[in-house]
Amino acid sequence: MINYVTMRWRSLLLWALGLLAGGALFALLAAYSGIYNVAASAGHPVWLERFLQMAKERSVKVNSRNIEPPELDTADLVPLGAAHFQGTCAVCHGAPGQPVNPVFGHMLPHPPDLQLHSPRWTRGQLFWIARHGIQFTGMPAWSGSDREDEVWAVVAFLEALPSMTAAEYLRHARGNSKIQPHSVEEIVNEGRPRLDLTACSRCHDAAGAAPTSAHIPGIAGQDEAYLKRALYEYRDDSRQSGFMEPVADDLSDAQIDRLAAYYSAMSPTLRRQRTSSEDRELGRRLAEQGDREHKIPACNSCHGRKRREDYPRLAGQSELYLKQQLIIWKEGGRNETPHGAMMSVVARRLTERQAAAAAAFFANQSPETAPPSRTEEGAQP
Repeated sequence: MINYVTMRWRSLLLWALGLLAGGALFALLAAYSGIYNVAASAGHPVWLERFLQMAKERSVKVNSRNIEPPELDTADLVPLGAAHFQGTCAVCHGAPGQPVNPVFGHMLPHPPDLQLHSPRWTRGQLFWIARHGIQFTGMPAWSGSDREDEVWAVVAFLEALPSMTAAEYLRHARGNSKIQPHSVEEIVNEGRPRLDLTACSRCHDAAGAAPTSAHIPGIAGQDEAYLKRALYEYRDDSRQSGFMEPVADDLSDAQIDRLAAYYSAMSPTLRRQRTSSEDRELGRRLAEQGDREHKIPACNSCHGRKRREDYPRLAGQSELYLKQQLIIWKEGGRNETPHGAMMSVVARRLTERQAAAAAAFFANQSPETAPPSRTEEGAQP
């Protein structure tokens, strides 16, 4: 009896292996023959469309189930996510008041209207899709590795998108930038400009206006050498940011030089925030004296008035931005450049309270206005 059962199972196994091998051979021959039409214009058979949709949904749900979504600061994250969406996503998915260009509308599969489709996914699932992308759809993975903080900004925007009017979307996506009327000659020769990927003021400072979000650094009044170094690092992929890498990649050396000169000549805007006096006092000691016991140098030795020209000014920066950057350094997200590697060592030695205190102290300092190398009027972007 045992021998019969064993032989029976062995026979079934051989049949299964044979069917599997035959199926694989048939699929290979069908693919090689070219009988299946891969043209986007042909579309998918109904059965294949449903199969792919089911596979996508199950993959997203299963792979995102261990993500623990944080509480999202909508007020500061939505403008940041909207500006990025306008520069990189709206061209395929469209946006309120901006229909999809017919070229992208004929992609297969068709990019979904996210005003309608975002509510179908949970916060964790939206994060997983934006972070990892989806194969065979044209949806890319996030370009800045270890920058999950940026992905959450896009998630916050996608959650707010379904109820957004065209005017609200434009206000968030435009930021500090302006849309000027253009002459017929300019349209004929240059095309009609839209809110562009490389419009810096979508997020950053403009004359008389602070950055659009507390998650964004103030770059007005920073040293020209530092601004150039940062843009070059983004462009060569040594400093990670899914927001800044595609922007910098689109800039020439001459444009980087001109942008750095322009922003270094602009007067910085102070952004004060409420913090406890105890935290500010600890922050002051760290800035002026450091912490010898834990081998933490004084922050001002690198970031004070007498800092090197290629080091950033911290005074007047957003407290939220400074804390977030220290977290990224602690986690190894900014240690691929020589300067980043040095700062990563220091950040890992800071306690959570010290990091918060240092951020609170510098956020409440007036930004120094160093003599610009060029006048603001003369430095054109």
